[in-house]
Amino acid sequence: MLLSGILLLCSGEILGQVKVSKITSPGDLAGKKGIVYNLPRIVIHVDVTVSKIQQFPGPLAAYAGEFLGVSDVIVKNQVEYRFENAEMIFCTEPDPGQYYIVEKEEKGQGEMWVGFGPPGQTITVETFPKEATPKGFSQWDNGLYQPIDTPGLYSKYSASATRVLIDTIIRRISIDTLTIEEKVLKRSLVAYPDRDKAQETVDRIRRIEDDIYNLLIGYQETPYSKETVEFMYNKLQAERQEYMALFTGVTVRESLVFHYNIVPDPSSESHEYVITGFSPATGLVEADDENKLSVVIQVGEESLPLTESGKDQSPVGIVYRIPVHLPVSLEYRGKELASGTYEIKQLGALFSLPPEFKKVELNLETGTVRTLVIE
Repeated sequence: MLLSGILLLCSGEILGQVKVSKITSPGDLAGKKGIVYNLPRIVIHVDVTVSKIQQFPGPLAAYAGEFLGVSDVIVKNQVEYRFENAEMIFCTEPDPGQYYIVEKEEKGQGEMWVGFGPPGQTITVETFPKEATPKGFSQWDNGLYQPIDTPGLYSKYSASATRVLIDTIIRRISIDTLTIEEKVLKRSLVAYPDRDKAQETVDRIRRIEDDIYNLLIGYQETPYSKETVEFMYNKLQAERQEYMALFTGVTVRESLVFHYNIVPDPSSESHEYVITGFSPATGLVEADDENKLSVVIQVGEESLPLTESGKDQSPVGIVYRIPVHLPVSLEYRGKELASGTYEIKQLGALFSLPPEFKKVELNLETGTVRTLVIE
């Protein structure tokens, strides 16, 4: 059973009542009966935004200088990438390397009671003498059945006693005399070279420019409102631009977002995590020292992902972490794009409680001890 929220354990008066073992594979659970919990870790989600700019030459680009006197036109297909932005999002997830099982030792003379609070918030493990009954049993039936008359529970059910019925009435009309006139159109195909297309396009551009001029000088002598004039002006300009693009070409801009997940590794010697490289010609490429985008964590002596002895040992009691906050920065080509101080849970020091503890309250969302009783 995987738990999230707060784990509350009571070891009772007998030492060694609760046994804790680390789970490294499903086979470690064979023959064991207990409660499994895990410590959390931080995953850094990095979203990289890149603009892809594509340029396509117009089909009449060869005639732009002759008919429009324009030389600054797109003459070939080309693509360019621009690095726009990158941001970090810190999320918590279960650490697959930090699963533990809590069992009642066979030597224990008492009993162990497990009670669950609100979903995902608390679990209580209580030890008590065999002849006694734990207090938690008296609350098990509270809220067992929920009322079913909650408003909106069945959204598809109508509580109304009436409904609206709509009938369809069809009316037919008869006409004595009906005359149909048939027209025959004759069509033929003629050559339509690009030069003629260019000339016709330029003529349309000139007519649109005349319409824009007449609109601005009030040639139509109609008192249009300001909003109406702006609407017509924008429409004419958009239409003119569409015809001009046949000569000048089209530029298409596309925003691309790439997602990367970075999991800080406690065993890593260097805490610089290279995400990707960037090239204006090809976009995201293999990273090198000149073009890399990376997450850098400044790790100090306070973040030692080991037990108190300096080595990874088998736990004695409940395993917990010491919280640690570290400077984290997102850097591109030596320039800092974002930075801040964040809690990197898996880089905090690991400790285990001594077997003499009587009661411990562990926050599974942070992996830290909230309260502890030792006798």
